[in-house]
Amino acid sequence: MDKYIEGKIKHVPIKKIDKPINKEWFNRRCEIARMEREKVWNTWRRNRRQNH
Repeated sequence: MDKYIEGKIKHVPIKKIDKPINKEWFNRRCEIARMEREKVWNTWRRNRRQNH
């Protein structure tokens, strides 16, 4: 049994669970886009109220 465990440790790769890096730029990009959208929407609402 010791040989089995030794062989398993040496030759079977261990799967590492990493955090996906792609999500970071995606979330940041969405956050920036949302802020820009809200900024434009608020500007449009503000200007519309002043004219009417």
